Amino acid sequence: MSEWLSPRWPLLEDVIRAAEGRLILCSPYIRREALNTVAAAFPDTVSSVEVWTKLDQRDWLLGASEPDGLRDFIDDLRDRTDSVSIRNGQNLHAKLIVSDGPQAIAGSANLTRGGYSRNLEIARLVTGVEIDQLRNVAAAIRSNLVPVSDEQFHEFVADCMGKVETQEALLDLIREESPTQDLTAAGLLSFQEWWDILESSPSRMARNLLVIAKNADGNNNSGKVKQAFFAVQRFLQEHPEHISFVSALSDEEWFDVGNSALWDDWSQFLHDHSGEIVEDYKYSIPTLIRYLTPSSGGTRTGGGGVDNELKRVWPFVGRAIREG
Repeated sequence: MSEWLSPRWPLLEDVIRAAEGRLILCSPYIRREALNTVAAAFPDTVSSVEVWTKLDQRDWLLGASEPDGLRDFIDDLRDRTDSVSIRNGQNLHAKLIVSDGPQAIAGSANLTRGGYSRNLEIARLVTGVEIDQLRNVAAAIRSNLVPVSDEQFHEFVADCMGKVETQEALLDLIREESPTQDLTAAGLLSFQEWWDILESSPSRMARNLLVIAKNADGNNNSGKVKQAFFAVQRFLQEHPEHISFVSALSDEEWFDVGNSALWDDWSQFLHDHSGEIVEDYKYSIPTLIRYLTPSSGGTRTGGGGVDNELKRVWPFVGRAIREG
């Protein structure tokens, strides 16, 4: 029986697992986290996938969509199904997921983490005779969308990726002009307060961190240390049971959270707080995720990330919290 629900990850997973034949993913905004959920639940019963979306560089520049995430998702599906295609609609506003299977979703949620975890959304779990009605509506939408070739799509993604610095500058400007009010950071140490803690440590790694934090080496990597510093603080706020373990870590060896007992909680923390931005402290979990590689819980491929800074800050953050 069809019913109205608040869209959450289990709903998305259930509908994807029940998909058969042709699967349609229709969402103006699409982000990597939601696509990863679809890929993890993707069944062998799906023979083809159509992605209907809005390819607009402005959406990517504002952080609403991740075309590189869609590219990776499509590349992965090419090995798992007969065909994958994209259709584009600049006036697309519909959000629906429907296949030849027994369940579908229609509602307000985009195929993003916000749509299925944080935002106040509504979804119709469609079953029975209503699915045929939804498929008819979907067919009418499809007729107004433009097919996008692989070459056109990859050119679009490449153009977006060539404007990474522009995107970061624009997002920084938006945050500066219209800061998000967030009370979750109450009780956090400031970055400058942490400097005092590093200065009091005889550890060689603490001295190296302090050089980077103050940009004394001129490499402009202080922002990387700052994002790692605040993220670990927030993680330990959410998981105080790990403070003793983290504070006891060696202050002369890098800590790889990806190969530790903290990994499940750390990756879930990044998942649950992927939209957290606190202007008063100048930190951004989505920025951190963008610059961490998958082995540290992020999405970055290639060099220039934050993994090394993250591996260094753990014991000093743990001790600062324990002693504070």
